[in-house]
Amino acid sequence: MLKPLPNNPLVREQDRCRFADGEMALTIWFDEDEEIFAFELVFDLLLDEFAVRYTKGQAAKYLRISEGELKPGRHLKQVLGTCKLSLPNSRLTEFNARAIHLPVKIRDLVCRELENLVNDDGKTGIDD
Repeated sequence: MLKPLPNNPLVREQDRCRFADGEMALTIWFDEDEEIFAFELVFDLLLDEFAVRYTKGQAAKYLRISEGELKPGRHLKQVLGTCKLSLPNSRLTEFNARAIHLPVKIRDLVCRELENLVNDDGKTGIDD
């Protein structure tokens, strides 16, 4: 079940909200009109992570998250892959099962974008 997480004291709730459980994390960013501007939904936290990234006015993308290059003197950072993948229907089902307590406005937008990413030809996605 996705539950709200507190923001860093420097970030207002009107700018960003976050939800997470042991396997999924959702971050929502809002614009100055308090409309959803973007979101990132991460599946399989701390395992073989995949993310859906959405920005208003652009198509959502389903991408693999991988370990970045370790550069001298820097911490290791995760990076999003560049290859857009087909979202398995199981990801939509998984989100719907965990999102029942999310605000309707957020849940509906994320569901709509996930539905747009599900592969219509019956092929499974890379992580199915």
